[in-house]
Amino acid sequence: MGLLTLDTKAQIPGESQSPWAGDGLIQGVMALRAEIISIGDELTSGNRLDTNSQWLSQQLGAFGIQTAFHTTVGDCHSDNIAVFRNAAARADIVISTGGLGPTADDLTREAIADAFQRPLALRQEALDHIEKLFATRNRPMPERNRVQAMFPEGARIIPNPHGTAPGIDIVVSDGNHSSRIFALPGVPAEMKQMFQETIDPLLVRELGAGKTRWYYRELKLFGIGESDVEKMIPDLIARDRDPVVGITVSKATITLRIAACCESEEVFRERIAPTESIIREKLGALVFGSGSGDLDEAVAKMLDDHRLKLGVIEYGAGVWIAPALSKHQTTDPEFGLVAARWYPQLPPELPPHGETGLEREASLQSIAEEMLHSEQLDLCLLAATYPPLADVITSTTLPSSDFTMVLARRDRKTLTTQITLGAHPDVLYHRLAKTGLNFLRTELLKRD
Repeated sequence: MGLLTLDTKAQIPGESQSPWAGDGLIQGVMALRAEIISIGDELTSGNRLDTNSQWLSQQLGAFGIQTAFHTTVGDCHSDNIAVFRNAAARADIVISTGGLGPTADDLTREAIADAFQRPLALRQEALDHIEKLFATRNRPMPERNRVQAMFPEGARIIPNPHGTAPGIDIVVSDGNHSSRIFALPGVPAEMKQMFQETIDPLLVRELGAGKTRWYYRELKLFGIGESDVEKMIPDLIARDRDPVVGITVSKATITLRIAACCESEEVFRERIAPTESIIREKLGALVFGSGSGDLDEAVAKMLDDHRLKLGVIEYGAGVWIAPALSKHQTTDPEFGLVAARWYPQLPPELPPHGETGLEREASLQSIAEEMLHSEQLDLCLLAATYPPLADVITSTTLPSSDFTMVLARRDRKTLTTQITLGAHPDVLYHRLAKTGLNFLRTELLKRD
């Protein structure tokens, strides 16, 4: 829990003094933890995607405030009470979105009032603003909209310049821990403006936030499983270390995300340097890059750097390697991927798997070598075969494929390897294609 101490007695409506004013209120911004609450049946039902929480987490991270929890709750009064109490008990800052409208299912203000025994009271300045908005739109204000001017005792108003739902700013305490709750409307445009114009400067002014922020660096890996990576760097994945190292997998690519809260990017780079050095030392060539790029971008850059001409031949259900490489521009169009062929099936005269394995391998090599010479290439990568999609989808076990890769090289011996790969249907084709790309990358690394 963060080192935050608040004096709730300072929360007098209309009082100019900040509820966070005083000595020793913030001992370290880096220690602050936040929870974001998204409210609405449309979210819990899956009918609408919650983008507010993502945006708010990014904003808080820029202040060095860690978002520890995302909570989504429907339009149920008792559930909302429980969620706000739980959040206030474990987070220093709570930001909710939604539930501030005038209808019966907008329960945020009532939930906060009941959760912390802060009775609702009409705030005339809020009502005046709502009435003025309706007047400018040449519409009478429905009586029901008066509820939007009701605030829990001790709360401050967060102005909403373009909407009828002002936000709520309130500090609550159980005697041992205090938490500051900001309730904002769910409309993204209104929520973002209110955060930027009121909460953003408040965090800087009253917390001293902004002196530090979260920085991130991503290292990309391929050719090993997620659990195997953790075995190779177990001490780095520990959640209580600084900097933090997280591990995720997407489309067969592993990402190691190094994170630290620092005063500047320069300080961040200095802090993470030993951690990144250990990762690169332990994992070696498994690390193919950093940042947002994937394996295809790394290979395309290597081809460009070495000024090599590549051809790709793919067999089976779809074309995967060539399109991935073609997305990336080279400094000279004569280099990189310059030729590509695709065939839905292997040549009928090709020997099948089994006892004729060597003959089959030789036949595939000759196909790659023919393209190498006819197109005047430096390298030709052949990948065979992507299994039929129907077989992958209907497989009763983990889908797998016998995958052959051939790399014909000008003035060098042709390389061939075969591997059986299995993966979830959504990942199998990505894994096969990236295995082919990595086969090529391994050869290019020898040329560095």
